Amino acid sequence: MRQIIDFNKNWIFSEKECEGGKTFSDTPVTLPFFHSIASMPEGSFKTSWTCRDKDEGKTVYIEFTQLSAYVKVFTGEKLICEHAPSATPFRALLTLEAVKNETYEIEVAVKPSARADGKFCFAGVNLITVGSSHFNILCPGDGISVRTEKDGRISIKTDIVRPNNYDVVSYTVYGMKNDEIISSTAKPTSPDTVITLDSPEIWDGQSGAYFYTLNARLLRDSGVLDEVNIPFGFRETALREDGFFYLNSFRLPLDGTRLTDLSSVKSDLQNLKTLDTNALIASSLPSKTDLLSFTDREGIVFWYEMSHTGSIIEDKNALKDFLLINASHPSLTFIVCPKEADSGYFNEISSLVNEYAPHLITVFSLSADDISKGIPDEAQLTLFLLPFDSTPEGYIAGTGRFSDLQEKYPEKLFALYTESPLRTQMTPPEALRHNIRLWNSFSRRKNIIAYFPGVLSDGKETGSLRGLTGFDRTVIYDSFSFFKAQFSPDGFISIVQPEEYETNLKTIDIECITNRENLRILVNGKDKKYTAEKVTDGLFVFRQVKLKKDENLIEVSAEDECDSIQIFRY
Repeated sequence: MRQIIDFNKNWIFSEKECEGGKTFSDTPVTLPFFHSIASMPEGSFKTSWTCRDKDEGKTVYIEFTQLSAYVKVFTGEKLICEHAPSATPFRALLTLEAVKNETYEIEVAVKPSARADGKFCFAGVNLITVGSSHFNILCPGDGISVRTEKDGRISIKTDIVRPNNYDVVSYTVYGMKNDEIISSTAKPTSPDTVITLDSPEIWDGQSGAYFYTLNARLLRDSGVLDEVNIPFGFRETALREDGFFYLNSFRLPLDGTRLTDLSSVKSDLQNLKTLDTNALIASSLPSKTDLLSFTDREGIVFWYEMSHTGSIIEDKNALKDFLLINASHPSLTFIVCPKEADSGYFNEISSLVNEYAPHLITVFSLSADDISKGIPDEAQLTLFLLPFDSTPEGYIAGTGRFSDLQEKYPEKLFALYTESPLRTQMTPPEALRHNIRLWNSFSRRKNIIAYFPGVLSDGKETGSLRGLTGFDRTVIYDSFSFFKAQFSPDGFISIVQPEEYETNLKTIDIECITNRENLRILVNGKDKKYTAEKVTDGLFVFRQVKLKKDENLIEVSAEDECDSIQIFRY
């Protein structure tokens, strides 16, 4: 039976000799170790593993996840594997037959890469032990790949190491309630098969995120030699000439955000649920959180943004591994080429996607500064990266460049992503106004299938306003609330943060972000007959609300939702 052993503790790192000196660390470290490329030295990690009774005779692999370095893996003096930087796990064979009480010395030599998305050397390491016959572990996809057709057919391809004709491969499909749907068996020497479900449930995004799990077992004398679980779903996507994205023949506007900082993924995903977005861009999958399982379950359309190493061969190999492992996830819908890609790069990536995952859509990326390079003829969809510039001149320039692009390519479809600023001195009200202006300008234009207002979490200072949430993940900015008013069907109300909580003014405007109508305001517990004026979708204002001296309690409600603030008049 397959066993996965956490192998992240008790590594010793020694830095490569530099300028005549060499530094060693005698203190055991736990991976991930380096969190910044700028401080990631070249060197070697060393550890050891001793075979115990239960693992005697088993085949043992070592698994690495999310590399931001070139690595060479040794057992003793023997080089067993080398690998380029990758956001996809890879494995190396440690030993075919483990010997009881034998100690295996493991060394991983690392050379940091200049990949911009890397925040660690390698994020996680596992040991995997299996019997002599097992599903291929070195092959991406755990030796099993699943493809579905809309008529309910499930095509299963299986690769088994040292198959025994007397063994049995058992396939069982389970529903979301762990209910058995259908099962089938095959011989290990010819394990590929097709299973058909009658009237399968559809993965329909947030309106019905239904997916299945394929359980594959390799059996010998009723005992389980190896076992793998693969999620999959049935869904159909299309980009149509009317300028919209369709999921299962229904038009679906996509509104989302981007996940870049992997240090607080669980908090970010909770904020993502609060925001009620239906699309997410990410360039890597955190090793401690199954991000694709989350988007499968929540009905969020996932956009995988490729990393750019500068080598098309390395990028294609990394993408191929990613597709073989993850293409069956029903939420995975788009493969986004890096913005450095030209037409030749895009065409090679698109061909690879069509070969290994023809149900996915390949997206070309174009920044506002690179419009002159144009859009490849073969690209149906382009992700346009709009630079963050809060000045009127910058806003007009960005709007104009995108309008020129649409005029030049009237038949092309676009997704729009507003990049976050490197730094900003904007106040929360200024940031809110800027994001409202961008939303109203771009979100519902013809031929824009998706709008991404920026990064979910900026990973910087709490008040930086670079993302939609703060550094501590508990601060929800007004911009976050505004986009929630556009995305969420659940009622809520939030009073916009005033520029000053202390004032000498006798009256003040109270702004509210909400997706409800018929707002009511109480001032110091009294029902005042102020009327909420609609500024734009999601934003209302009560004008010239009178304040008394000292403390003033302002409460605004809409149906069952309520929010309040205190303002001091001196």
